[in-house]
Amino acid sequence: MAESGKRQAERQPMTADLWDRRYSKQGFAYGTDPNTFLLENISLLPTSGKTLLLGEGEGRNAVYLASRGLSVTAIDISKVGLSKARRLAEERGVKIKTVAADLAEFDFGVECWDLIVSIFCHLPFAVRAKIHQATANSLRDGGMLLIEAFSPKQLKYNTGGPPDEERLVTVELLQEDFKTLEVLLCREVERPVEEGRYHTGLSSVVQFVARRPAIQERGVVGHRERYQIRVHQAIAQSQDEDTGMRGVKDPFLSVAGHALHYTIQASREMGQCPYCWLPQEDCVCMETAHPKELTCGKLHWALLCHPLEFMRSSSSGKLVASLLGGEFLVFGVRSHQEVLDTILADSSTQLLLPGDGSRTLKEWLAEQVEMPFSGRGIPDLTLLVLDGSWDQVHALRAEIEVRRHAMGRPPLSCIRLDDSVQHFRSPLIDALKPGAGQGRVSTFEACALFLREAEDGLAIPPGTWKEAMRGLEPMLRVLQRCFALPTESQERVPDLELLIACLQAVACDAPLQDGLRRCSICGAAFATPLRMRDHLRGRRHCAAVAVRFARDRGLAGPVVCAGSEAAQIFQAYSTVPLSQCRPEPPDVALVQLKNHGFLRKPRELRKNNL
Repeated sequence: MAESGKRQAERQPMTADLWDRRYSKQGFAYGTDPNTFLLENISLLPTSGKTLLLGEGEGRNAVYLASRGLSVTAIDISKVGLSKARRLAEERGVKIKTVAADLAEFDFGVECWDLIVSIFCHLPFAVRAKIHQATANSLRDGGMLLIEAFSPKQLKYNTGGPPDEERLVTVELLQEDFKTLEVLLCREVERPVEEGRYHTGLSSVVQFVARRPAIQERGVVGHRERYQIRVHQAIAQSQDEDTGMRGVKDPFLSVAGHALHYTIQASREMGQCPYCWLPQEDCVCMETAHPKELTCGKLHWALLCHPLEFMRSSSSGKLVASLLGGEFLVFGVRSHQEVLDTILADSSTQLLLPGDGSRTLKEWLAEQVEMPFSGRGIPDLTLLVLDGSWDQVHALRAEIEVRRHAMGRPPLSCIRLDDSVQHFRSPLIDALKPGAGQGRVSTFEACALFLREAEDGLAIPPGTWKEAMRGLEPMLRVLQRCFALPTESQERVPDLELLIACLQAVACDAPLQDGLRRCSICGAAFATPLRMRDHLRGRRHCAAVAVRFARDRGLAGPVVCAGSEAAQIFQAYSTVPLSQCRPEPPDVALVQLKNHGFLRKPRELRKNNL
């Protein structure tokens, strides 16, 4: 009976008086630091606009969001808590609006909030569905919702939260209540929660991030909006674990979750734009805010990005989705894997990839004409494009074939560009590696050239490929400015071959630190000393060093350098330490993977020296 009485007392209504008593105590009941889950997902959230915080209490999260430039309204049933919230805001030099009200009676409005945040605001069962519906309806197009709450499993932890199950939430409950929103993240996790006196240890929580789809009234989502949704999903679902990656053989893909976690962490610390992947000060999103959406007719695109290519500023793959439409998928993101499986099961899907057994578009079209029932016309074509280095692309392809085999389907057929690609000069590759762009193409450029080939066979409007290439120009301008590559002709440097030979000789002795280094001449960044060493003694790199050395010294006569002089030239004009340059987030992630031992071979492979 005593235990029953205790339970009854614990389940008393969470009234204003109860919360006023809690907040009247000295100090802050839940601390003054913002919630960890909110901090982890801050890059997903709007940087301006109207923000509403539910059950905000003493204001720790409201004050933090106000400091980031948002117009913040904090609502809570406790006037005492909100009074402390206003004082905290004044101490931090920001302004917030507070509303003392019961959420069940609060008028949320319709399409008026850009962001709504609910941190451990647990609602009674009788009003929860009503409040959740009002919350969803009050978001503007593109508005975001972020929730963290305790799950029913929290009852066994005794580290905070309501003592009765009816106010706790589940993944299924939130998915049902917010089914009109685009869910970016919905998971139940176990994590330490250390927030003041009342949240004090290991806890079971449900974490939820969702977005109201833009252009909702038209029933469609534009290229850019679709791309941003996929980026949001990749950021929201990245975590320092690899659930679902078991059985993946490639050492990098098998730790995709870790790779994405470290990449996104590095990108946040560097202040990169989450959409164009360039530094915030160089962001080109405003230049491409309203691009002309290119029509590709029977041709559909899907890009699969390697986790160690995601967030690389020089990656052009992101433009395949944001300019050409289609899907943008990152290997290791759970919701993306589901979309990928649907694409792999589609009989119209082909890989855009050169190599043995691949066909040109003309050859593929000829096959379609010869097929039975060809009178139905040319079928739709879905091109799956793999984004990453050559080794990364082959690792992705191998994993794709494993999935196809599990579906009982044959390997995907490949389509390649025709021989005219040999005469194409890549603006992007020339920007990164001057003089290396002849006959080579980046991921996006390959897709643009395919559009050129498809003008006749797939009825692509003439000139579409040129329109696509213009979409690359804003990124090119930033990369050319960032890398600041020398433009002088190498022929102007006297005794160039001698100087190159001297520089190559000392390159092997260049001091290299663990982790990343970036070449100050070429802009190339490498996560391993071996790769950096190979780059440093390359002829093109040494020629660039020689050009800059001659330019800076104003040399007009013979250049002779050997021994220590060559070493001094090499050190002064070749590389700079990691602390003096901006590395790329995927390379930082690779270093982290190595430092944490995630890339060690499985025991059975090591045993066999494989």
